[in-house]
Amino acid sequence: MKKVLLGSTTLAAIGAVVAAPAAAEEGVKLGLGGYFNTFFWAGSNDEDDADPRDLGATGLFIDGEVHFKGDTTLDNGVTFGVQIEMEAFQSGDQIDENYAFIEGSFGRVIIGGHNSAAFTMQYAAPFVGALVNSGWITSFIPPPQTTGGSLAVTTGFRTPALSTYLDLSDDDHGLTYFSPRFSGFQVGASYIPAATENGEGKNSPVQADKNTELHDLLSIGANYVESFGGFDLAVAAGYNFASDDTGGMDDPEQYSAGINIGFSGFTIGGSVGIEESDRATDGTAFDIGASYATGPWTIAITYFHSEVEGANNGGGEDELDAYQGGISYAIGPGITASANVLYAEWDGEAGADADGLGGILGLNIGF
Repeated sequence: MKKVLLGSTTLAAIGAVVAAPAAAEEGVKLGLGGYFNTFFWAGSNDEDDADPRDLGATGLFIDGEVHFKGDTTLDNGVTFGVQIEMEAFQSGDQIDENYAFIEGSFGRVIIGGHNSAAFTMQYAAPFVGALVNSGWITSFIPPPQTTGGSLAVTTGFRTPALSTYLDLSDDDHGLTYFSPRFSGFQVGASYIPAATENGEGKNSPVQADKNTELHDLLSIGANYVESFGGFDLAVAAGYNFASDDTGGMDDPEQYSAGINIGFSGFTIGGSVGIEESDRATDGTAFDIGASYATGPWTIAITYFHSEVEGANNGGGEDELDAYQGGISYAIGPGITASANVLYAEWDGEAGADADGLGGILGLNIGF
């Protein structure tokens, strides 16, 4: 089951703790971490008649990050640290998350660019290999395009168009707090002054431009994680809200929930994500799946569905259905090989559609 953040108690408590005399045994020293994923695709895609592309039968997908991180614990037990994540390939947001954190018995406070509380604390259907409940699906089975090359359906990372992991920001600069875990319960909250949604964070000027950007974003998350009678249970819920003054638009709201239940190597789970807004990503997504792990082997099946309003005013909705089955093998510490079969179908509100079927071989390396 998904690893859960150690939590973080109240900002006022931090001031009280930090004010106590303390001396670090040694200063912060940065170390390296991260991951590198490679996926080889072989299959076929059926594009819409108006789609100008002729997609080949094979392709290679790469995803990875290098993490520069370090921390130090003072004599009073309070830990100060930093983490900077760099994409391992050329990207528009070359530096991903970048933040400082303070952690102790009061919980954990994050200052900087980080996923919102609701996004971080979410649970979803189990899977192996290439993640379907994310924007990755567009790399293997692309949505249809128009003759002019623009997308014929609505997509949106961290929206119900592609995922139940919802966020109205994208690693934008803000404050996030996670409580300690009490009897299995943990809560978290994020406040983000300016939501640019481009993965780069707002640094100049630091204030939101209310004519073009969402502002005063609030994200609240909670989950419960416990084991009893041979069962493992994880339940999550989240809420995101932001003010929108960009031109007669309603303030967007997002709701999410997820559950995982584990027993004797089996895990079943699912999640739902809902957005209420005037945006093209207004809609609902859900996933459901099951996995079984024994020794180094894990097998899983997952289904994902989304329906969003779309931007073409075609009187319908843009829909996505994705089905995935897979098996993985833990070769060694931090090294996992996987194989997937993936089918997905895009159905656009204006009549454009596309589908694809193929296999994916993956190698995942964490360091």
